Amino acid sequence: MNIDLQEGIYYRSKPPIGNSFCVLSTRSKNASQISEIGNAVMMIWKHLEHLKKGIMADLEIDKKHRRIGNLTVLVAYGPRLFEIPGSQKKKPKSFDDAWNFNSPKPGGGGQIFERSGISYSNNILDNHLLDDHVVFQFIADTEFYTNRAAVEVWKVLHKLEKNRGTAPLHITGMYTGFQRADHRNWFGFHDGVSNIRSYDRPLVISINPKYLNSDDKWTVRGTYLGFMRIGLNIEKWEDTDITEQEVLVGREKTTGCPLIRVDKSGKPIKDQRCPVAGTSEIIDPGNEQFRQHPPYGIGSQDKILHYSHIGRTAPTDRIPLWDKRSLRIYRQGFEFLVPSRDEIGLLAGLNFVSFQNTPERLYRALTYQHTFAQNVPGTAPLPSLDRFMSVFAAGVFFVPPKIQGEPFPGVQIFFNNAEITELRKVLSKKI
Repeated sequence: MNIDLQEGIYYRSKPPIGNSFCVLSTRSKNASQISEIGNAVMMIWKHLEHLKKGIMADLEIDKKHRRIGNLTVLVAYGPRLFEIPGSQKKKPKSFDDAWNFNSPKPGGGGQIFERSGISYSNNILDNHLLDDHVVFQFIADTEFYTNRAAVEVWKVLHKLEKNRGTAPLHITGMYTGFQRADHRNWFGFHDGVSNIRSYDRPLVISINPKYLNSDDKWTVRGTYLGFMRIGLNIEKWEDTDITEQEVLVGREKTTGCPLIRVDKSGKPIKDQRCPVAGTSEIIDPGNEQFRQHPPYGIGSQDKILHYSHIGRTAPTDRIPLWDKRSLRIYRQGFEFLVPSRDEIGLLAGLNFVSFQNTPERLYRALTYQHTFAQNVPGTAPLPSLDRFMSVFAAGVFFVPPKIQGEPFPGVQIFFNNAEITELRKVLSKKI
């Protein structure tokens, strides 16, 4: 039986990740049985599989006019789904509420995790992703293809509601974004350059049977999706001195080279070997060795770099990547820009997407920074990038493996074996 991670997790070197991103979240309205949701997911999945070939159910389009756009589709499930009557599977043990995000405070704001230092926007009173049941991730060449996929999901749900009087799922949110062509973020620094090497990524992403009890063996080769919609205070950032920006990030702004020392006047010093001769930025070939967490100087003033963004989020440890105690996660980031009622008129931000074989990794990675007082004694921490960020939505979702011949990923949650056999027959029919 061929079992693999779902598409949409670009852990291999090829194909390249698409420019356009969309997460569409849905929730059950009034389904009395989980099979009702399963039938809706099956219909949506079938439509999306056809859409990846440029085929739409309500249009007889000639092959030469079909548009594909390298669309990938991923489906994932929230922890509340397993509470719906009739669920064929128990919620996986590692999908524990202890590793999920906090709810915002009643009056808005509040930390996403205790001791994380990262907070919700003060305007956010409710985080709907904590209660949503099914999410779809779309990645494609342009926003036309991801937007079209979102509309196709709506069409299926609308048809169900029209024909049956109600739809078992309704759309609760949609978050879109894009990848910058310059490999930088809204703060102007290179982004994603210190990610895990492609051949090591499955060790971090894929659920390891070593940590599973007998009830959870069905989740092997699945993963967990962590998502945060993060707003960035670019006005405050632009008013921050570039030298302080570089120390906060831990890299030189123009080249992206890592900082390794701070002189007595507080000026950061980069690794002088970077960038290598004939190149100008860390993203150029030949500079791979400078993309990871650098070794810092041993002077007392150098300790501040341990509190930089690189020092906080990409710590060096000797825990094997496959071990769930490791702090490493695999990230895929997509920027966004939307209108805002604030004085600046714009809200710039990041769709933070991570994949890890247990939600505990994400929790540990985001709360790690508060162990620094023990790791670097006697050093007053520099205020972190957290003060330039605020979270608008956040959630953790189980991404079941894709099994060859299955009607859709995660079908075992909704139906028993006999029912799945019947569904395979339905799937073989045309839309």
